Amino acid sequence: MSRVEPDKPFEVFARHDREPEPRHIGQVRADRQRDAVVFAYTLYDERRWQDMFVVPTSAVHRLIRPA
Repeated sequence: MSRVEPDKPFEVFARHDREPEPRHIGQVRADRQRDAVVFAYTLYDERRWQDMFVVPTSAVHRLIRPA
């Protein structure tokens, strides 16, 4: 039996209480957003984040591309 790997990427942003804005802290892969939230919380729990956001990578739009 082969294992099916999750194929949807999600970007993880978080803010520590001393930071004014959330920053990108990593990426997780999951089939569903609910799973991505659990994976992000489990993987990036090394700090006591004030806020944490999980966003489908497809929802992130690049405004400036490298030259």
